[in-house]
Amino acid sequence: MLGIGEISYIPIRVFMEDFNTSLVREKIVFIDDAVTPDIDDLEDGPNVVRSNRVFLKLGDKQGEKVVVRAQNMHTTLRMASLILAEYFKHGPLQGRDKPPEWNEYWDTILSNYEREFNPYNWAAIYANGRPIFRTKTSPFVDVVEQCALLTVDNYDATMKVAQGALKKVGKQMRIKHMTSVAAVLTDNGEQMRCGFLYRADGNDLAFNFSATGGELASRVVQSTGIAAALLEALNLRYITRKLQEKMGETSGMKSTAEANQLRGATGRLVALDKRISTFEEQFDVRYRPEKPVFFGREQQ
Repeated sequence: MLGIGEISYIPIRVFMEDFNTSLVREKIVFIDDAVTPDIDDLEDGPNVVRSNRVFLKLGDKQGEKVVVRAQNMHTTLRMASLILAEYFKHGPLQGRDKPPEWNEYWDTILSNYEREFNPYNWAAIYANGRPIFRTKTSPFVDVVEQCALLTVDNYDATMKVAQGALKKVGKQMRIKHMTSVAAVLTDNGEQMRCGFLYRADGNDLAFNFSATGGELASRVVQSTGIAAALLEALNLRYITRKLQEKMGETSGMKSTAEANQLRGATGRLVALDKRISTFEEQFDVRYRPEKPVFFGREQQ
């Protein structure tokens, strides 16, 4: 089974002239006023869908429309990178004699750190509105993705279509939809640009990188994977600092669980840093305003 880094180097056929997508953080609340009229601010439960979403338009207007949903941002982008590699190498995902081994891909993108400290991580892939891989099912999400096919260039309008579809099957529901864009990726055939807005503890970190060199397909696949690595590294930086602060407050009485997680997170950060450095050696990469600091603390 190929790993993330190896997939970037397989022979690739190009089926598109440019590439663009975005990573969206999303919360959808399905409200049945006849049953629970006061749940507009509901945070969790079966009627609440929290996920990250990436939409991939593979090919021309008649090509496949693929959606990746996952629990966290980097998992969503990393699965998107694998899908792009599959597409560039073998063409459309559907209609093959032998479909992609999605379970093996899922196993590939999960690090040892995630397996140990986030065992409930999940992901789902939809192709032309139909689920082709899921580690977790949601009938509400199925309805949303089916309706999204009718509003492919206006995802916000999907919720009104979904409300109508639910009404037709006897479910009178309102849908409350909240989104924020976490990353935008665009390659014009000559250069990849990735812009990020990372939020933690009420603070925003905005930065972007550009990458030139190589062929379009390889650059798109690898840049999407590196976007995942950057977001995962930022999240691990946040986790390690919180763990260090918490352990420091215990006056040296270190929790075994916290110490183990800190070691795991730090080791994963080192691996991600090496992966990002390899990408920077292969392509001409420029950061603006600057590359985030993953170890230690930034200068004030």
